[in-house]
Amino acid sequence: MCLVADALICSQCCGETRAEEACSGCVFYQAPKRKYEQVPAYSPADMDRDMDLQTYGNAIEGALCAYDMENDSTLSDNDAIRILELLIDKYHFKDQKTDDEREIVKNGVAFVDNAIDIDLKKVSDEEITKVLGVIRFVAKRRTKIGREYMSIIRQYVGLRVGSGIRVLQG
Repeated sequence: MCLVADALICSQCCGETRAEEACSGCVFYQAPKRKYEQVPAYSPADMDRDMDLQTYGNAIEGALCAYDMENDSTLSDNDAIRILELLIDKYHFKDQKTDDEREIVKNGVAFVDNAIDIDLKKVSDEEITKVLGVIRFVAKRRTKIGREYMSIIRQYVGLRVGSGIRVLQG
């Protein structure tokens, strides 16, 4: 029984007509979820073969490392992955805001996005999306329970300290 239509409604019609405001009282309502696995992305092999793509990835991951360092190494892999997802929301889905996030995530989006604006200003949104997509994929694959991904990029990518400049730490 649909609470809005006050009648029986098929699942297809429900899916086509539901809206958060109207359906918030419905026990079946779920907000739509983004399928980040289906966003266009380069493969890790593509990244390995192309120095330009590696440079783009290093700018993004180096900014994540620098942001982590500014936050006393408290950025969890889940926070980093959420930052990447919100950047995909901006560059692929064209979202304009990130209001509903925790401060560490919201500020992380702004920090990494600033590095993208500076270091990748001549790179298309489509390419940035594909790089963000592969970085997210790798981060999801590397994380187990905490900071495994962050430790790896800190060791092998380093902290972004300026446009095109990174510092490796052991």
